[in-house]
Amino acid sequence: MLNTFLALAPVFLLIALGWATKALWLHDDVMWQPIEKLAYYLAIPALVIHDLYRADLGTLPFARMAVALVGTILIISAALIILRPVLSRILVNHDTSFTSVFQGSIRANFFIILGAAPALLPADGAALVIVAVAFFTVTVNFLSVLVLARWGAQGEANLCTLTKRLLTNPFIVATAAGIAINVANPPIPRVADSTLAMLAGAGVPLALLTAGSGLRLASMRVHLPGILVSSLVRLIVTPLVALGLGMLLGLEASVLAILVLFHSQPTSTSSYVLARQMGGDQELMAGILTTHTLLAILTIPAMMAVFT
Repeated sequence: MLNTFLALAPVFLLIALGWATKALWLHDDVMWQPIEKLAYYLAIPALVIHDLYRADLGTLPFARMAVALVGTILIISAALIILRPVLSRILVNHDTSFTSVFQGSIRANFFIILGAAPALLPADGAALVIVAVAFFTVTVNFLSVLVLARWGAQGEANLCTLTKRLLTNPFIVATAAGIAINVANPPIPRVADSTLAMLAGAGVPLALLTAGSGLRLASMRVHLPGILVSSLVRLIVTPLVALGLGMLLGLEASVLAILVLFHSQPTSTSSYVLARQMGGDQELMAGILTTHTLLAILTIPAMMAVFT
């Protein structure tokens, strides 16, 4: 557990640095938006393309891992929707709050696993993580929009818009490009490879800093029932379901480690944006995001130590 904690420490230190930088220096959200866009639209796609075209994709168990990954999301989503009448009664804003609990329970901040992958996973583990993120992103965005459209305060189901967003998602586009280059196997000039590698190296640090800037410690005191439910589901129940499903599918230990690490991550900052846009409980979403990130400092090493 200590080795896992030490491997994850730089990831969480960067998140803490982002929070401290905003709290003490760069207070205005407007100053962080260009940094976030730079990471999301340029540096992270460069990382994805660089890691994928260099990986030995033929040896990676994509299919079984995708089944375990998406299967876990569907199991958790179905359970939450079945329990919605009960959950809504104990939440402050009822069904509106449920949409934020739902998002907080199924979405994940994949920047954390991208930052931790080189230290915790096998050589080609990062490539497997990247493909997993692509499958994950499509699934959780689709489910989150449907739930917000049904139970949010002002959401509207627009499958055409959702499809367009998914097809133009920079991570998904970069994943397709990286796999295409890998399969075609063209000669990559050394200068181009080195330039892409330098740009890729900035992706995760920038993303983690912006994630830290979005933390709101004051919001943790509000909406306690929703925060507790979402934290329990996201940080404990979901990785256990993923582990059980992965074992049933006969996945090897290294892939099980990826599944557990993937599903142990706190929820993503994009959950707050979607809640704000589609009439979810954005205050609860901010509290869930902050609480998950703080708790994950302890829960991720514990999950990795005990169940892998």
